[in-house]
Amino acid sequence: MTDDEQGITFWEICLSLALLLAWVGVVAPFVEAATERVDRLETTVRRYERLQGEVLRDAVEPSGRSEVCDGDLCLPTL
Repeated sequence: MTDDEQGITFWEICLSLALLLAWVGVVAPFVEAATERVDRLETTVRRYERLQGEVLRDAVEPSGRSEVCDGDLCLPTL
């Protein structure tokens, strides 16, 4: 190359790759934590839906219970 030509050097490539890996290393834990939170939310929603079904069944055929519980999650009956 002559003096007035521009090119990418090996060190610029290495620096770019290092920055990319650092960025991935910073972002990856946030993505992993978000995935875990979505999984927990999905589990809670499924429990809530199941409890809603029990409340509706109790409304059709009353059992005398004042609430339907699943662990620490409770819904009042109708």
